[in-house]
Amino acid sequence: MSDAHSALDGLTVVDLSTGRAAALASMFLSDNGARVVRVASQTEDVLRDSDIFAVYDRGKEVTLLDPYSDGETIREMCDGADVVLEDLPPSSNLRDTLGLDGLTSRSQRVVHCSITAYGTDGPLRDEPADHDLVAARMGMLPWLVGKPVHVVHPLAYIGAGLLAAAGIVATLFRRERTGRGGRVDTSLMAGALLYVPKAVVGDAPDWHGDPTALNPQGGGPFYSVYECADGRWAQLGCIHSGFVQSAAAVLGLSEMIASDPQLQGGPGTIKDEETRKRVFDAVAGVMRTRPAADWVADLQAADVPCDVTLTPEEAMDDPQIVHNELVHDLDDPKLGATKMLGLPLKMSGTPGRIRGARAAAASSYDVEDSRPRDTESSSSGALPLDGVRVMDMTNVIAGPFAGRLLADMGADVVKFEPPRGEISRPGGSAMFLALNANKRAVSANTKTDEGKEVARRLAASSDLMLANMRPGATDRMGLDSETLASLNPQLVQTHITAYGWDGPYAQRPGVDPISQAISGLQHAQGGQGQPPVYLGALAPCDYAGGALGALAAALGLLARERLGVGQKVDTNLLASGSIVSADGFMRFEGRERGRHATGEEPDVGAYPRFYRTKDGWISIAAGEFSEAELEAAF
Repeated sequence: MSDAHSALDGLTVVDLSTGRAAALASMFLSDNGARVVRVASQTEDVLRDSDIFAVYDRGKEVTLLDPYSDGETIREMCDGADVVLEDLPPSSNLRDTLGLDGLTSRSQRVVHCSITAYGTDGPLRDEPADHDLVAARMGMLPWLVGKPVHVVHPLAYIGAGLLAAAGIVATLFRRERTGRGGRVDTSLMAGALLYVPKAVVGDAPDWHGDPTALNPQGGGPFYSVYECADGRWAQLGCIHSGFVQSAAAVLGLSEMIASDPQLQGGPGTIKDEETRKRVFDAVAGVMRTRPAADWVADLQAADVPCDVTLTPEEAMDDPQIVHNELVHDLDDPKLGATKMLGLPLKMSGTPGRIRGARAAAASSYDVEDSRPRDTESSSSGALPLDGVRVMDMTNVIAGPFAGRLLADMGADVVKFEPPRGEISRPGGSAMFLALNANKRAVSANTKTDEGKEVARRLAASSDLMLANMRPGATDRMGLDSETLASLNPQLVQTHITAYGWDGPYAQRPGVDPISQAISGLQHAQGGQGQPPVYLGALAPCDYAGGALGALAAALGLLARERLGVGQKVDTNLLASGSIVSADGFMRFEGRERGRHATGEEPDVGAYPRFYRTKDGWISIAAGEFSEAELEAAF
């Protein structure tokens, strides 16, 4: 194990939560050095039932305290912590019992994060924190073959956990500068909306397109998953015209593509349904003539984004996923020898570490261990990243979304683009506006000496450089690590690549659906023995990857402020896909398969289930709640 410090070494987190989103957030904190003490109210909550808690609770301590009879002890723990994390409903009487709503007034250095279902105010504030209902209400469920389909992946939980972790770390960064912590509020609603950011541009259609035109395999002729001669499936990800034309040449469809200008662009450029279906059927027919691996080999040789669609079990043996150390072995006290998610972030200067398996039993927590907090601090109403300058060299979704989150937390984000703008700008779409709001922009041609000099000057004056290009692309722009170190030794570099900075796939072009395919998300959505289902405009790897990038950037900034370390932080879309897969990305003896829904059968049981009504569809969800969850709610 390295002797290097992790970004959160020496910090204590008191975790009062019961749900998955908060557990994921505190897992990120534990993996990056924080001591996380989880408060359980009864012995059966020490080793929580759901398999995913073997991942989310790893490295944490557990102490048994009843929130009613031990309320004063918990209150003292919270007053002495660096971070307090909870997911109590806004109207829960435990908020008063534990003094949570006055916590940041009593202890001004504490960072208090609350994750609710829909927020602390408004008409839905007291609605249950049910993942499926939140997803349905927020419009994040895809429509396939003319009806909504349940998403088996816990996207709202994942989104909320990522947002909470990024907000906590950014607020800790502000505390290093001002001495003052603060309150961080997020919700499952925000976690769901992470995948469907909203924007309207005049009368332009929603960028997600016509939902009734999609089928379970996609719908875009060169942006769908296709069955091949051997029964395996292959995903194409041609996001622009160059990829389309290269793929058409390999598939023997160049003449068809050349016959119609609207066929020569990326997804979304075909305007009429008849043409789209004709080309889709032509590609599908060709793909069925050869085995998937053969097609993928030829397409990748032509630099076309594509890959074979893997099952979740196969994903854990994928060479790039293994190379990225995304599979970690732990001896879990309940499940036994378990393979699970490794570290999704690689921090060159302050590496994270997995502290070990989750606690097998509760231990005592001495409140005297909590350091008293000096409540003297400079007042600051500023957002957490106020005063931070970000050089944003990103395009399409994952990178721009990371920059947007940093801007929303107060950073001055300067979008650095080529003269014609990044690839998404020319269309002027609602997506581009949503992902790049709150930023400034500057352009330069870095193929010239003058453009390289502009890039170097901006990097020299920035706190953070954010990029989502292929590895080595920033080097060719005059921003290699050696140059950056001489220009700005304290610069934090954050890179969001498709597959990782090195390894067997590193130089391949990559987009969200390819990461979906490799990380097992599509086969899991389809279900055992069923065709894979492309998760469409949700782009789960892109959006979760963007939020993961924002968390990585905040950790880098905090480490620089605490430890004086400028560093390079890497993450990738395969890492975000592994996180989204949740308990699908696990292996242990006796593991049972989870629920599934397909494009043809969109439900996973009587509850949750969609039912058609006179004027549309409704989602009904029901489940069992533990005694602790019921106590927390009331």
